[in-house]
Amino acid sequence: MMTEAETVETVETFESFLVADCGSTHTTVVLFDVVAGVYRLIARTAVPTTANAPWFNVAQGVQQAISRISEITGRKLLNEQGRLVRPVRTDGSGVDHFAAVASAAQPLDVLLVGLFDEVSIASARRALRSVYHHEKDHITLSDQRPPHEQVGAVVQAQPDLVFITGGTDGGAEDRLLQVIESVGLGMSVISNSHEPQVIFAGNIRLRERVQNMLSEYANVQMANNLRPTLETEQLDDAIRLVTDLYEELKINALPGVQELRDWSSYPILPTARAFGSVCHYLAALQKQPVFGVDLGSNSVSLIMATPDQARVSIHSELGTGFPVVNLLDNVSVDEVRQWVPVEISAAETADYIFNKSLHPFAVATDEKTLQLEQAVARTLIRCATEVAARDASWAVVDGQPALPPFGLLLARGSTLANAPRPGQIVLMLLDALQPTGIFSIALDRYGVLPALGALAAHQPLAVIQTLEAGVLSDLGWVIAPTGKGQLGRKALDVTIESDQISFEGEIEFGKIEIFPIAPGKSAKVAVKPTSRFDIGFGMGQGKTMTLTGGLVGGLVIDARGRPFTLPRDVADRRSLMRKWLWDMGG
Repeated sequence: MMTEAETVETVETFESFLVADCGSTHTTVVLFDVVAGVYRLIARTAVPTTANAPWFNVAQGVQQAISRISEITGRKLLNEQGRLVRPVRTDGSGVDHFAAVASAAQPLDVLLVGLFDEVSIASARRALRSVYHHEKDHITLSDQRPPHEQVGAVVQAQPDLVFITGGTDGGAEDRLLQVIESVGLGMSVISNSHEPQVIFAGNIRLRERVQNMLSEYANVQMANNLRPTLETEQLDDAIRLVTDLYEELKINALPGVQELRDWSSYPILPTARAFGSVCHYLAALQKQPVFGVDLGSNSVSLIMATPDQARVSIHSELGTGFPVVNLLDNVSVDEVRQWVPVEISAAETADYIFNKSLHPFAVATDEKTLQLEQAVARTLIRCATEVAARDASWAVVDGQPALPPFGLLLARGSTLANAPRPGQIVLMLLDALQPTGIFSIALDRYGVLPALGALAAHQPLAVIQTLEAGVLSDLGWVIAPTGKGQLGRKALDVTIESDQISFEGEIEFGKIEIFPIAPGKSAKVAVKPTSRFDIGFGMGQGKTMTLTGGLVGGLVIDARGRPFTLPRDVADRRSLMRKWLWDMGG
């Protein structure tokens, strides 16, 4: 008797993989298989996500995308009932493994409870940024609301998760218990409609008492104290529990997800976690730090990966789609339009943001709208970076966060992937992040990195061979020195030698330029900064290296300073923005 997976005799060969990425606006499906003895990306397609009205079935979008893959490849992947044919049949139809990642699920609604905003609540927020979540409210000792209003706040929040922290191990007890008592009264009311989850990550001496106080109304789990001492922070245990809860409560609640689970050989992962996995994989493979940026429709995710670990920072309050309107809660309209190189009013800028929130599928159809879209992208990434910098205690230079050095910048998101020219993509990233040092930039133009992240732990050979085949768009190398100088004065000397070209030049402080290296061609590059600038080896210390040209057309040297400042005069600023675009081929 056949099962839904169509278990029949298989061909002894390399295994094939079909991976779906169910996003909030689009569902992308990619097929990986073996060509001439090595894994390759065979086909990729994207369709609108069907998790919401009028379909309310995420599997329908996946089936539509798989049907398109079948049309492209001529390979039958679904049977007459719309179920996945798995594993591969002797006639070549079907696929061996299916996997899925998802960001279409609703964020986790969280109520934070703690002692102090600057200590326990701050640590809780850092832990929660590992998942898609919305902070509905928070209650601390500094909360001026009387107890009955705090109880009402719990009822109004209707949280999926009550995250309680506070008190060092062996420290304060009574004050935290008073806050928890008010929260418990609120939970006793909402427990009739749904049972909230509780994670207690505070003073370990209070575990038994918290369990006794709340277990009647909620499912209570214990995590290691986030702040066992004032000087010590330990987040990993709480991150593990929060991640498990998100997958259980939100991903498993996606309408139609059970059919995908029946097909899948592996657990369904959150998209940001899968993206973090591939960043970590590349960091370990290349033995260098990797920084990832995912500018999504419903969130902005940043990844800082080293060979040892990957830290995910998810910002569900930001995004290029519905949440874009929240951007104006974080910055002024003027901070957005400062990045637009043509004349535009504050009202036009605000109207664009509100309309984009109402119509997230809308695409830019003229130059001004494109420039507005890219200005919003810069501001979204910048806002997320500032929060991630505070969370990770990155260095601050002149009031601006300074990213830690990395060797590879991975970027994804439709605004970046759909930019008309590679120079626009690079400029958006450099303007928003203002990174330093020597690094390359790669773009996930086809939206396959989360799929590869889902496979990394199970089939690393498929991942590495697919990446080596050039599935990413290599934009090129960047050198961004730190230091300050006079505008127009020399900052760096550059020498480039290859079979095609021999070039010597210099770059002045305040400029960003491209020095020619043909795409895919290697060149010997010698860079020598002046005594006031550092490219990562000390002030005035140069470096000779072999670099490969990317789509941007050469080596980008960004000598605008860190952090760079834009002119106050509007006309001067627009003129400078146009010059940067021109110099970058944008």
